[in-house]
Amino acid sequence: MSGMQNCEHSVCGRENRVWLPTTKPRYGSIEKHPWCLNCGLVKNISDDQPKSIGYWMNLLSIISTDHDLKQVQKRLIAKEIEDSDIFHDSFGSFGSDQKKTFIGILKKYILLSSIDIDSITFIRKL
Repeated sequence: MSGMQNCEHSVCGRENRVWLPTTKPRYGSIEKHPWCLNCGLVKNISDDQPKSIGYWMNLLSIISTDHDLKQVQKRLIAKEIEDSDIFHDSFGSFGSDQKKTFIGILKKYILLSSIDIDSITFIRKL
């Protein structure tokens, strides 16, 4: 996803959409997808929508309070989230990919099991 954060996405017109597989069973196996005229990225039109970077920072704040994180841990995690394109460019990102990235970042700095993190993200849906 490198470099997409800087793209000012310009969506193609209806006539230029491309047929691609879909995860929505009600439409069948393929559906027309819009894409960016500038970078070529296909827009995520699935139900697995990404969250804003604010959602993940709020979740980090909740986790830091609940698990008594040190300020340095919180800052390192926040910096890595801010530096990751997947949290900035919601055009083609998936929420599940953001969650995996978030959990991976957390595991670098704190000792929590995936079950703990999964339960936190499930309970704290915004």
